[in-house]
Amino acid sequence: MSTTHNHHNEIRQDETDQELRHLLGLQPVRTVIYDGGGFIEVCTHCGHLPPVKVPPSLPPGEPTRDVVADPAALAAATRTVGGLVDVLDQRRPPKQLAELAAPQVLRYLRAVPTRRSGGRGGVRLLSLRCSQPHEEAVEVAGSVRVAGRPRALAASFIPAGPGPFVRRPTRWVCSTIRIL
Repeated sequence: MSTTHNHHNEIRQDETDQELRHLLGLQPVRTVIYDGGGFIEVCTHCGHLPPVKVPPSLPPGEPTRDVVADPAALAAATRTVGGLVDVLDQRRPPKQLAELAAPQVLRYLRAVPTRRSGGRGGVRLLSLRCSQPHEEAVEVAGSVRVAGRPRALAASFIPAGPGPFVRRPTRWVCSTIRIL
């Protein structure tokens, strides 16, 4: 009951304030909300915001379609990343992947420190996920263990023309790779 009584007192106080402002010739108090672009007036009776404006119509033309991933491209990227991890661990010579990775990728892998002693066995592929955001790219995200610590791996592939075999019409080349 005391809550209701206080609420009525607040309403009467607001009405009294409004009457006093009117008698003094002052503008009534308005409640507005600033949305970052302008002021929005709130309803004086109920406090609700005005109705939302109707959104503009969609632009003309066909909506974009999702790219259907090429299984051969994803498989090629998976195989190549496995080979690049072998190069990183010095289990495979970089020359074996010269057709599948850009020269800067192979230079980067030689520069990544894998073990304190510089020997083999410090790098393992833990997980891998491939996606094809559009027809001209394949992106790979994964994790590797380098010198006993998990690290993130990111790589991107681009098509580089016909493959060396007839059964592989497009050759995908690793254009960038990073071990984070």
